[in-house]
Amino acid sequence: MASNRNNRRRFLRMAGGTAVAGAGSMLAGCSSSGGNTNQTTTTDEGPKTANNVETTTADAEIQTGGDLVVAMQSDFETIHPHKIPGTTGTTIVENLGNALVKATPEGEVVPDLAREMPEISDDGLTYTFKIHEGVKFHPPYDREVTAKDVVENWRAILDPEYGAYGRSTYKGILTGENTSPQEAIKQTGKHEITFNLTEPFAPFLIKQAKMSAFGWFNIVPMEAVEEHGDNFGTPDTGVWSTGPFMYQPEESTAGSKYVLKKNPNYFKEGEGGQLPYLDTLTFQISPESTTRTSSLKAGEIEIDESTAATDIQDLKKADGVNVVSMPSSAKTSQWVNRRNYEPLTKTKVRKALMYAANRRAIVETKFRGYATKAHSPLPPWHWAYDKDACVTYDHDVENAKQLLEDAGEGTFSFKCEPTNQPKFVDVAKILQQNYKQVGVDMSIKPASKGTTWSPLVGGWEDESVPPESWHSMIENYTWGFSADDFTYATFHSNQPFNYTYYSNDEADKYMEKARKTRDRKERKEHYAKVQELITDDMPKLFQVWNNVSHGFRDRVHNFDVYPTAYMLFEDVWVDPE
Repeated sequence: MASNRNNRRRFLRMAGGTAVAGAGSMLAGCSSSGGNTNQTTTTDEGPKTANNVETTTADAEIQTGGDLVVAMQSDFETIHPHKIPGTTGTTIVENLGNALVKATPEGEVVPDLAREMPEISDDGLTYTFKIHEGVKFHPPYDREVTAKDVVENWRAILDPEYGAYGRSTYKGILTGENTSPQEAIKQTGKHEITFNLTEPFAPFLIKQAKMSAFGWFNIVPMEAVEEHGDNFGTPDTGVWSTGPFMYQPEESTAGSKYVLKKNPNYFKEGEGGQLPYLDTLTFQISPESTTRTSSLKAGEIEIDESTAATDIQDLKKADGVNVVSMPSSAKTSQWVNRRNYEPLTKTKVRKALMYAANRRAIVETKFRGYATKAHSPLPPWHWAYDKDACVTYDHDVENAKQLLEDAGEGTFSFKCEPTNQPKFVDVAKILQQNYKQVGVDMSIKPASKGTTWSPLVGGWEDESVPPESWHSMIENYTWGFSADDFTYATFHSNQPFNYTYYSNDEADKYMEKARKTRDRKERKEHYAKVQELITDDMPKLFQVWNNVSHGFRDRVHNFDVYPTAYMLFEDVWVDPE
């Protein structure tokens, strides 16, 4: 942990400061074999450096104790780690539990519940983990965690009846026609687990890593899941796991605040002794960015999870406040009904809308430069990103008009239902003006997040999804570090997170090759072809990669920033008030 912390400090000094804004809706994972985030690399549409803010103080003496309040922009649906869909719940869950491995802010995979990195067979089919001895679940389930618990968790996750989101990640790898979870995951010692894969799977580790995979693979006492049933993960019940903090349902209020207290039996130590250093960690739900900003200035909160780009310069001038803003894994896009609503079913029409969109104006006006135009399914900092392979769409009104004419659609109208947050509604308003210049009339009808996503979910077998009455929406979609998630999980045929219902046999072929290829140079070649094919089809309209931006008080130390916008407080400490 010390070496990771020092690397982080060096990065912040070299980068010269900041860059980061809104988290999103969805997320997951790359590793030393699957992802290296060079976060100093951006395109020309955003700040190339931050602003000389270090999120940690190297020479200060670590203080133990104290309370920390974090303001979150949205509530959660559940904190059941295996079934969690969003950023707020994931951030809470990652501070309650542990997976076998975790991702650093740079995307390196390191041990977590495992005491060392796994032993991997030469053919890449067998992974053997040894976990820490003496780790205990939170009370009242405070017994030792053994390999049996890890096996039971993973087998449940892979059971289709259980309903875990992580199952699709390993379908065909640990479960499917050629194997079963019982054959693939075995206890080979009291504290040893062996995974037997059906085929090489390059992103095996990063796609299960804590801080990269939604907490989907955190280990919980399965007897607690059985005891509480559907209540496991609700605000009134909470969860039990192995992590640095323990959920306090009696002190939490659904929709308002969620209180976590330190786990006195946590198995990790830091530079200042046993972790965590904090006594209490409170997540306060505060949807309005102006409220979060004023609360941060007043010292009523220590951290603003998502500082609005329009507030960053103001906060930089405030006493006792820092802002760090960095490239993220969250992309704002416009989903369109390419399945059931003409003319959006036509590729030339979607391309025309891409040319009509003045995305530089979106970056400069809405995000004050704290964002980057999106050219690819992959973020610009990612090792697999290849802008030269992408079909790019610079603002070109005449080209947009010509494409519409070629498609036989001189003028038409459609409806957009952005999630009712300013960062989405304001983007919709800019696009509305852009589209009008080429003869396209887009009406705007903001909706709640649930309403926004609902028409898109669960329709691979039902081709009436999305319905003809639904036309488009604007939202964020966030993954972690894995190229496989940005591509295969999002655009491969029949994948549950492919909400565009995009299907391209050639693209599928290259995505499948990439996940089986262990050599990174070869994988990058496969991903270049994937980027070319997807951007030539434009199944949804890429807009911008948002920065992830956190505002925080000077008294906060050891606070790392992840491109996912998840926050880990395992070794964060605060100055006494």
